Amino acid sequence: MAKPDPHEVMTGALIARNKKVNVNQLNTKSIQNATDLVTDLTHQWVEKIVGGSGDSGFFVKSKSSDIKVPNMKNLAKALSVSNYVLDQVGEGNVTKVWQTGKQWATEIRKFNPDTGTIKNYNSSDLILKIETGSGKKSSTHYWGLSLKKRGVKEAEPTLLNKPVMGNVGFLTERISNHAKKRIQEEKVKFFTGALLIKTGGTYNKKAVDKMSFKEVMDAVEKLFHYERKEKNEMLTGKKGTKYEQNPNSYFLAMHQAFMEFAKPPRNKKFFEEFFDLIFKINLDAWISDKDFHFSLMTGVGDYTDDKLLVEKPDEKEGRLVTEIFREMFKDPDVTNFTLKKQDNKPHAWEDKAKAAKLFYEMVIGKGTEAVSIVDLEVRYKGDLRPEPQFQVFINRIRKNSFYHYYKKIARIKSLGKERFD
Repeated sequence: MAKPDPHEVMTGALIARNKKVNVNQLNTKSIQNATDLVTDLTHQWVEKIVGGSGDSGFFVKSKSSDIKVPNMKNLAKALSVSNYVLDQVGEGNVTKVWQTGKQWATEIRKFNPDTGTIKNYNSSDLILKIETGSGKKSSTHYWGLSLKKRGVKEAEPTLLNKPVMGNVGFLTERISNHAKKRIQEEKVKFFTGALLIKTGGTYNKKAVDKMSFKEVMDAVEKLFHYERKEKNEMLTGKKGTKYEQNPNSYFLAMHQAFMEFAKPPRNKKFFEEFFDLIFKINLDAWISDKDFHFSLMTGVGDYTDDKLLVEKPDEKEGRLVTEIFREMFKDPDVTNFTLKKQDNKPHAWEDKAKAAKLFYEMVIGKGTEAVSIVDLEVRYKGDLRPEPQFQVFINRIRKNSFYHYYKKIARIKSLGKERFD
């Protein structure tokens, strides 16, 4: 059973206090001071979060004893966001915090529009109600935070997990029936072939070629679940192993359908739809409320050498992201919308493949002006029975990445504290 992730509620409770935390002071006696802070959160502030999921995971068992101590790494990441948010709010006051996971409360339901194709289009994990000014100059704002987190030295977190195929798969309604049929046929062929190799042809006294596909997948999952090395060999058809004779034709069929779908003239529409899933670039159009603000925000922090390391979070302001993409999509000089394979990363069926994945890069623009927007991978999350998933990341390493491009534009156009003026 997965451990509870306290990031959203811990962040919300810290924000609800309306008081920034002095991290240097906290670090004078990190465990003792953090215990006092987190105890205060659990006793007074967690219950104030409307729709909150509780304080599970706020305290964890110490590595050296059975004593419960604050979840220091998560506290660092939550402080990264909360201190920044309260700094942005300035002299304003956060009067209410909602967590949206269970349901959208009546007051904020208008900010989660029904687009007809995407349920819960607004991906905010927390909604803050902020009161600014007084008298005739008073105003009410709402700020939606879509939260992620990472350690100080960790790569960017996943922006999106979405099945490729199946009932809610991204490609299911976008590719031809012929392509869907071929993908399914190759899936059956590949996993049946893998089970034949693994078992020699019989499983539980039943011939593999007489089994239903559900029976095949149940058997494959059971036999390979704890055999990680062999599972990788099977999914990659690794050279020099018995699975070499059964290359991953299933992932090859998905790749071919995906690349065909992403070719002109469909590629621009595909990019628009996919980036709307990730960045909510049409949120303003659906909500039409200047007092609602949206941010993708990654808390950055860690705990090492008995010290909390709290860095400024990585914020992407919703309106600025929308403006950037609208300029990219309308610019007649930006005619290239390219889905390409990542450099030096073989797909699952290719020679020298180390990972059972498909690796792509989504690029807008041409030549030296091209911007690498996201890296896209297709992989299984563990269990082989559910559909493989798209996983999307922003690459911080490439010099032409959206990470750096956004920072350059934000230095000029970021609203920052002015968003509440």
